Amino acid sequence: MAFVSDVTSEDDRANGLGILGSSMGLGVIVGPGVGGLLGTENLSLPFFVSSGLSLVAALMVLLILPESLQRKTGFQDLQIQSPMKGFLNALTGDIGVLFFLAFLLSFGLTNFEAIFGLYVSGKFGYGPERVGAILMVVGVASAIGKGVLTGPLTRAFGENNVIRGSLLAGSLCFMLLLRAETYPIILAATALFILSKTLLRPSILSVISKNTTMGQGVVLGVSNSFMSLGRIIGPLWAGYVFDIHFDYPYMSGTLILFAGFLISMMWRMRGSRNQ
Repeated sequence: MAFVSDVTSEDDRANGLGILGSSMGLGVIVGPGVGGLLGTENLSLPFFVSSGLSLVAALMVLLILPESLQRKTGFQDLQIQSPMKGFLNALTGDIGVLFFLAFLLSFGLTNFEAIFGLYVSGKFGYGPERVGAILMVVGVASAIGKGVLTGPLTRAFGENNVIRGSLLAGSLCFMLLLRAETYPIILAATALFILSKTLLRPSILSVISKNTTMGQGVVLGVSNSFMSLGRIIGPLWAGYVFDIHFDYPYMSGTLILFAGFLISMMWRMRGSRNQ
């Protein structure tokens, strides 16, 4: 992500990050299938193949990938500080709100994913076939959002407007899932929810990248830490409240994403170049 941020213009950064996410998503789709086929022959074979692919990637970086920085950074240019100090400075700085929105994005997505199979099974009696079809829609919507729509929408409306619209859309889609009674409505609500989330991630990362005074790798690493925190807390919360009532995870998801929308509406980045 730091490399993409270095080599893309500000207008095209969200698009670049979206394409990167789409490529990673394609790997997540293809990898398990290939691993499963290889594993039918020998359970160790997928690990050896993965090791070989990692080696090929490392050699490509070493031999083909050019340096993204325009100038070499000497030791005299580095500001040495502890990781915790850098983390706290980022959290309390101008982009701290964006880190919190990154957390909400990850929390909302994993809150949705963690209990989705249980939710549609318990509420509608869906079996593996329909759940699998819905998850296939999730993959298609994610690929379209990351690879096709992110660039045009952020260029047309700006990253901040896409962030606000995605948070609001995610909140409304949670409500739609709660009210859905038919299979087509559930498919549509799921596709719209995933689409809003795939647009949100590269937009947040792009705004963070544009407004940081730290290195791209540092600040994007901090943002991923907040997303990881959301992936930890989201499933725990969803599983806990699902045991109380199967509607509660999505009811809470609606409120949390709407709170994020209100925060994004009130927040104005000082010196932001893309309000």
